[in-house]
Amino acid sequence: MSWTSGASDIMGGAEVYGFDGGKVGTIAQAYPGYIVVEKGFFFPTDYYIPRSAISEVRDGQVYLNVSKDDALQHGWETQPSDLQTATGVLDSITDAGAGIADVGRDQVVGATRIDEGEEIRIPVIEEELTATVRPRQAGEVRIEKDVVTEQRTIDVPLTEERVRVEHRIVNRPLTAADTGAFEETVIEVPVQSETVDVQKQARVAEEIVISKEAVQRTERVSDTVRREEVHVDEDTLTEPTLYEGETGSTPAV
Repeated sequence: MSWTSGASDIMGGAEVYGFDGGKVGTIAQAYPGYIVVEKGFFFPTDYYIPRSAISEVRDGQVYLNVSKDDALQHGWETQPSDLQTATGVLDSITDAGAGIADVGRDQVVGATRIDEGEEIRIPVIEEELTATVRPRQAGEVRIEKDVVTEQRTIDVPLTEERVRVEHRIVNRPLTAADTGAFEETVIEVPVQSETVDVQKQARVAEEIVISKEAVQRTERVSDTVRREEVHVDEDTLTEPTLYEGETGSTPAV
């Protein structure tokens, strides 16, 4: 049967559920145009849900025509200015055994009401793989200098004097110039020669040039990413003509 909602038609403490079966909360107070639903235990939050969102009252429990998440995210936690004065008439609310009236006129698809000309946008999210590079020490190159000793030989030209004695046969008379005749005489003739002194001198034989240059290489990395897929279940439609897929959309399963 049809009835007009009032302040006392729903009892306090009744549990409120969304169309998806999720519990929204417990009724703390009822007004002619709203029900106040308390959510939470330690820090409860009040949601002022209009009676137009009620689809059914059955066995002392209230069922909404929106899901639990939609009810909690609809902005109903703000107290309306017409809380005390608003009234609501719901001819579609019936007692046990009844459903939403006139479903053929205003169809509820997936329990979400969509009017003609409206559309629902469902974001389909996927992850993409990106990579960043950071410097790290790959190792080091150690360069050492050692002092080694080797034997090296060079040829040095030397000059030395030698005494040469010649005997010449002379047949002439003795003259005054020939002094020291018949005298014992010692003549000393100095003889010179060269000796070798070895010196060592340090010199730069070559240079070792050390430098660094950056070269690029390609490394292949892989990881697991997630993406969302949308599947349309046509088996729940009593009339298959109600669903019309579009080219380029996510394939229906």
